[in-house]
Amino acid sequence: MTQTARFTDSSCYHAALATLLNATEPDTDPFSVLGNNAATAARLTAGGELTFSDPLEPLTSAFTRHGYRLTHHPVRTEADWRQALDTLRSGRAVAVAADAYHLEHYWVGFRTSHALHVVVLEDFDAATATVRLVDPGEAVFHDGRIPVARLTPAMCEGDAGQAWMEILPLDTGQPDADALPDLARQLSGDGIGDADGDGDGGPWLSGTALIRHLQLHLDTYLAVVGSRPRGSAGGAQQDWGPGPRLLLGLWWYHHTLRWLAGHLRNRTTDHAPGTGHAPGTAGVPGTEDAPAETVEQASRDLLVVRNLMMRLGAMDEHDERFARFRAQLHPRLDTTLRNLESAAAALTAPAKEQQ
Repeated sequence: MTQTARFTDSSCYHAALATLLNATEPDTDPFSVLGNNAATAARLTAGGELTFSDPLEPLTSAFTRHGYRLTHHPVRTEADWRQALDTLRSGRAVAVAADAYHLEHYWVGFRTSHALHVVVLEDFDAATATVRLVDPGEAVFHDGRIPVARLTPAMCEGDAGQAWMEILPLDTGQPDADALPDLARQLSGDGIGDADGDGDGGPWLSGTALIRHLQLHLDTYLAVVGSRPRGSAGGAQQDWGPGPRLLLGLWWYHHTLRWLAGHLRNRTTDHAPGTGHAPGTAGVPGTEDAPAETVEQASRDLLVVRNLMMRLGAMDEHDERFARFRAQLHPRLDTTLRNLESAAAALTAPAKEQQ
């Protein structure tokens, strides 16, 4: 039996992939892989509207930098699902993005939501036709055995985007795990980024470009969030329109920054260059863990912004609380912007000193 470490987290993607990584490569620190990423996964459409890609895209790139292939297999038929079961039978663990509506242990979404939820499967037992299911999400942490047949509806019914994932070594190439300047550009590149990857922050908006865009168009996006559907009767597939996608994208970027902070904090512990202080802050009280702390603070402020937008979207503008809540947004966006800029400056300082 595989004894998988328990990496509980509020992000089901990060928690499950960290658990899967530990099952596959137990000597690798999950923060060094999943946290070595600062991509927003946000783009601007041709019409100038904000849109977010699947968070697996930047996470897959992060695994590649460390010499791993995070392989994503869509499940559209039972034959696709049998490939995952064959992998389990071979003794390897997999992660699955399953339809929460059919996951009995996941009471948050069971029979109420068709949103995807990611868990880890391992230790297939042919004699009992069961598998160990590890759900390391903080909301409903679960670690127990389940009949494989119970997973079939969650993986094969409907079209929620179900998939299974595995971690494999790269066939060729050398890992490039230590790229602080790339992280800095993702945090605070000058370009806006686009589908062709021409922007300084890579194929997506940099963190500062994302925040500036929200600052300039805040009222527009509050209206978008306000128009989002409030759920569906009978557990019908949710309409992931612009409002929910915006809130979900900000939620994912908040987690990206949290894990980046953990990665930088671990590097500081290991005395790695470029993770101690922003320029001019050495010896200044309260900056001992910069830029990890500035990234952590940016993640917290971004979560506040996201939650305020969600509340304001559901609130009547004549509500006495509306103006008070609305007044908190720009200050939080301002501090998020400053902290991202500060962290990016600290990460680029060693490279500039070597020039």
